[in-house]
Amino acid sequence: MRSVLGSGETATAPESHREPDDGLRLEGLTVRYGGTTALSDVDLHVPRGQVLAVLGPSGCGKTTLLRSVAGLERPSEGRIAFDGVELSEVPVHRRGFGMVFQEGQLFGHRDVAGNVDFALRMRSVGRSERRDTVTRLLELVGLGGYQDRRVTELSGGQAQRVALARALAADPRLLLLDEPLSGLDRRLRERLAVDLARVLDRNRMTGVLVTHDHDEAFTLADRTAVLVAGRIEQLDTPWRLWHRPATEEVARFLGCGTVLPGHAEDETIRCELGTVPRPADCPSGTVRIGLRAAGLRAAPAGEEAPIGQPRAVVRERVHRQDHVRLTVTVPDAPGLAPLEAVTSLDDVPHLDEEVTLTLEPSGTALITET
Repeated sequence: MRSVLGSGETATAPESHREPDDGLRLEGLTVRYGGTTALSDVDLHVPRGQVLAVLGPSGCGKTTLLRSVAGLERPSEGRIAFDGVELSEVPVHRRGFGMVFQEGQLFGHRDVAGNVDFALRMRSVGRSERRDTVTRLLELVGLGGYQDRRVTELSGGQAQRVALARALAADPRLLLLDEPLSGLDRRLRERLAVDLARVLDRNRMTGVLVTHDHDEAFTLADRTAVLVAGRIEQLDTPWRLWHRPATEEVARFLGCGTVLPGHAEDETIRCELGTVPRPADCPSGTVRIGLRAAGLRAAPAGEEAPIGQPRAVVRERVHRQDHVRLTVTVPDAPGLAPLEAVTSLDDVPHLDEEVTLTLEPSGTALITET
């Protein structure tokens, strides 16, 4: 595919120099600002037709990575290539990449159709084809009939849909998404993430998404890279990231507030809070278990706790829509930090009341780092 962000030819390589899935390749990408290293020796491959999410906390280097790919940041070391073409000397407007930013950055003096039409004008598309393409793209993003609407009249979610339609109008060979949904409320983010995933899949787009939201990353991406302090900690499928984080840093970023040593033997993994079934791919011996809040279930304590269920004391309570989240301490394990647990709305324990704890396998993760 050939495309442009502005005027001019898109840099391409001869077919004989490209692999069928070549897409985007980063090799040893390093970016420094004075004495600060923002990215360190990053290697990534995004085959054509796939979407990669780069997930990480604020300040970890996500946006620097995206800006480097776009050509807005010059790497200190390393190589960026697309379809076999090394991009270090290729200017932004000849890379053929589209970008969608957190704020959308629409043209306030143009209506919705005018914003989408702008990208088509830059490609010298004829008037009749532009009109038909604007209509098709707005329908694709769920804004059919919005052509004449002023952008100042749009909601945040509608504005992001227009920004996506404008990016698609440039016919980009790579779509770069910089926290595109982070300024929206949770319910709208979830709906737009599903819609965006549908658009990306239907158009077989190659894309890179940077986000701090793991739900957003898992919804939109084929694979996800977790970036911590400028380094890739893990590149994997959503399932493996969630259930088999490679390091404690990845586990904690993905919601494991507690990490406990455990011992895998026979069909179980045992830790000081109980046991969980041992997965088939878990080696025997010493392991580590990450616990999310849903990994511990609390219930009112009877006079005698069942075997394998430790007693805990409720220190804090936070009511949610369908459960209560507790902070508890375990008197028999004074070295253990306060834990998060959940309980049902039917029988909410009081502060300082004793409860028993049960490990829930679905809320645990097996950390694979040796």
